[in-house]
Amino acid sequence: MPAVYENTGIRFLYPENWSITEEEIEEWPRNVTLQSPDTGFWSLQVFPPGHEPRPSVQEMIGSLREIYGEIEVLPVKETYGDTETKGVDLAFFYLDLMIESKIRTLRTPSSTLIWQYQAESREFDDLEAVFQAISTSLLATQVSLESPR
Repeated sequence: MPAVYENTGIRFLYPENWSITEEEIEEWPRNVTLQSPDTGFWSLQVFPPGHEPRPSVQEMIGSLREIYGEIEVLPVKETYGDTETKGVDLAFFYLDLMIESKIRTLRTPSSTLIWQYQAESREFDDLEAVFQAISTSLLATQVSLESPR
């Protein structure tokens, strides 16, 4: 049975054997990170409404480049359920391992969401469906909260 995260207007489902860390829940951006039992993680930053996500994504990419050097960056649009998101797919090497990472963004009337998920490439293949399920549960909740009743 999946665990449920619910705090500060954000709700999503995640595997119960993953650890969760809330890094900031009072100030902006609000941060929550899920860690798989292995190398994978899923991390969410929640910004106030109207926040332009592009500079934040560029800052994230810049931080990764400082740490890992050369990074392949591909702009993408991806749909989760009925919700279209924008973002980038990233690939880079750490030691002898290929790391895959995806950053996605969505602006809603109540917040701007930026989430990233990442793992070593062999693990990424196994976890991508889980990462997408977490993201889909987040967006389904956000979209339903934003819809007029």
